[in-house]
Amino acid sequence: MGVSSSLSLPAGKMRRFMHRIRVPADIDSVTGIDSASECDPLEAGIGHAQAESIWQAVQALYRTGYYPAVMFCLRRQGRIVFNRSLGHVRGNAPLDEPDAPKVLATPSTPSCLFSASKAITAMVMHRMEEHGQLNLLNPISHYIPEFARHGKERTTIYHLLSHRAGIPGIEGVTDPRVVLDHEQSLRLLCEAEPLHLLGRRQAYHAVTGGVILAEIVKRVSGMDIRKAWRTWFKEPMGLKVLDYGASERVRARMTREALTGIQGCSLVDDFARGALGATFGEVMELVDTADFYRAVIPSGNMVTTAEEASRFYQMLLDGGRCNGRQILRAETIQRATMEVGPHVFDRTIGIPLRFSQGFMLGGEPFGLFGSRSHNAYGHIGLVNNVTWADPERAISVALLVSGIPLLAGNIGALIRLMARISSACPRSSLSA
Repeated sequence: MGVSSSLSLPAGKMRRFMHRIRVPADIDSVTGIDSASECDPLEAGIGHAQAESIWQAVQALYRTGYYPAVMFCLRRQGRIVFNRSLGHVRGNAPLDEPDAPKVLATPSTPSCLFSASKAITAMVMHRMEEHGQLNLLNPISHYIPEFARHGKERTTIYHLLSHRAGIPGIEGVTDPRVVLDHEQSLRLLCEAEPLHLLGRRQAYHAVTGGVILAEIVKRVSGMDIRKAWRTWFKEPMGLKVLDYGASERVRARMTREALTGIQGCSLVDDFARGALGATFGEVMELVDTADFYRAVIPSGNMVTTAEEASRFYQMLLDGGRCNGRQILRAETIQRATMEVGPHVFDRTIGIPLRFSQGFMLGGEPFGLFGSRSHNAYGHIGLVNNVTWADPERAISVALLVSGIPLLAGNIGALIRLMARISSACPRSSLSA
């Protein structure tokens, strides 16, 4: 009803209801290409026409008008085929004035991964198991004794990583700033009554899982999870940006997030409250603060460039090797990306999803990561950031955006982009 009634509104009111950016007529003027890093597509087994079709699909996504900035990196067979950007870091959000000062995005512009952080946090846990520091099948209460309340003494780390721990949210908490206070969040989760026990139901844990995982890392290793990430992954991989939160120097270069698509819709707000415990507007108010990036929120505030996110997934494709160093064992990655069950209706998000211990998984005949993507693994962040690897196609991809549309005209363009990538990067003959 809200959409149809808006059609007769004056232009100014319509703009406040449907938030879109001003798409320039010449998008080449807002395009950034790191040509020094890109290879000839043929060197990665992609024809020039197929590569162009992928880029046209990225451009079409930007042209929907729901993303102030788009950063895109695609590797195939270990080579960077695309490392590009479209749009603006700031100055062209829906509510910005037409003459607002504009700053162009670049391929190296950092952006928040939001929930796509979860997959990376999961690999910190799998690395600890690889080194004998913990067992993912152990109850959480083995490491955090005070968690063993209201029947949660048998809930395992495995349940938590696969969104079956029964604590997808914190009942009665409506202030999103609670995520900035680790100790308070931990206390509330330990006191919480689970919605179910023993992994019987799948309900996406938007924020809560990261609180527990970070505490386990601290109690077992003696390091906070940010230091553990830097020691075990960031420094050995030569990553400059990818981290929990962001320094002031990195934050100054970041995209500024903006709410796009339909605003003032109770359906959107109700969905956000169910999944995140707050509306998207309330989340964006938090994300726009320095406190959000000073904090460590393992489920939702890692910051990266598209290239570095793609590099992380390429490390997984390469059996755990990066820069000549063995970051993870190949069998660790295999366990981490193995499904815990088929597609089932997720009680938080309201759609069928398939998980491993930390990753969202692809599907047949079409899934989150394109067509015939059953063995692909990755994660989405606030619906529109997508990071993944597809071992059968030898691709590692990061699509990072600013702009958070939920009800908008972007979904078709996003699906077509995934389909173009799948088509241009066929599966190997051994898996076809």
